Amino acid sequence: AQQASVPARKRTTQTKRKSLVNNKARVVHSEESYDPYLGMESHRRLAEHSMSMLHETKCTKGIELPDFNGNDWPALYRLTSPNPEAPKQANFAQGITSSLNKGTVDPQVLAMAGVTYQYIDPTGYDYPNATAAVPWSPPEGGNNDNIVQQLRDENDYQYADIIVVNDFIPKFWDEHLHEATTIRYMLDGTGYFDLRDVDDEWVRIPVSAGDWFEWPAGIEHRFTVDENDYIQAMRLNKGSASPEWTAVSRSVVDGNNTARNEYIDTYLCGVDPDAAVPMDDNIDTKDNSTPDADDTPALTDSDGCRDNNCPPPRSPTGQPSEGGEKEGDTDRDNGANANSVFMFSSLAGFAGLLALQSM
Repeated sequence: AQQASVPARKRTTQTKRKSLVNNKARVVHSEESYDPYLGMESHRRLAEHSMSMLHETKCTKGIELPDFNGNDWPALYRLTSPNPEAPKQANFAQGITSSLNKGTVDPQVLAMAGVTYQYIDPTGYDYPNATAAVPWSPPEGGNNDNIVQQLRDENDYQYADIIVVNDFIPKFWDEHLHEATTIRYMLDGTGYFDLRDVDDEWVRIPVSAGDWFEWPAGIEHRFTVDENDYIQAMRLNKGSASPEWTAVSRSVVDGNNTARNEYIDTYLCGVDPDAAVPMDDNIDTKDNSTPDADDTPALTDSDGCRDNNCPPPRSPTGQPSEGGEKEGDTDRDNGANANSVFMFSSLAGFAGLLALQSM
């Protein structure tokens, strides 16, 4: 009743505070009397100013590439499905050819996600002939590649091994990350690496002899041989100690992995694709790839399955394996596969089998 006796134009306002999203600035309205209509106009102007500041501080996912040249990269593709029924098949989505006239995805899409590439022809150098060597060192007095050795010296890639994969391995196909930089050099054969771009979409890389890829710790990826069922690759690691090659499945990360969190902060504007929160308005989510028929957002359903698609593990022919695969299965946890056949040199033996924990 007392408030009603005070004229509307003379009412004293309560102190109002509004926090802006990114710059933490606070605007405080004084307790002086003001015309409510003029107050509405002030709020409108304040809102316009706030939006202007937000646009100025907008975060763009990925890293800047001022001098990027992707001419040497292999063709890159979107997939026909996030989880192809027959992973060993090409599964290339039809779309507009990239600006480099090969594939449907511009290489800078992966480069922005921290992936680097170069071609180093392994032909003529002394590498094991279609066999594994765990670990591997250049043979003394052999015909060794000086370019590879220079990269190893400059980056402290003291440890190296060579593995051979000649069948589909479910553990490699399970989406995972590594907690150290991944360095892979293809010596022979062919296969497919699938990597997530900064928009959490798959990009398929058909790899073959001469492809040298590196990508940062924390990026999600997977691997499969193609229908030729054979690839020989060198794995490198910083330091001289034998690495564990631990593969951390995306299904168990749950925001508690340091390498993944650092990747998210560096490349994804601090926004975890798996977090159950709405996208912040100040993040630029524009698609950096060439548009194609498969450019649809990746989703996670209530059961935690990626892309609303949770197929059972499949055999190399694309048929579901009997009974599927359950969490805790010995084969899955240990990375073993009774149907997989591995080729190792006589020197690698059982040690090579133990080392084959991640592609």
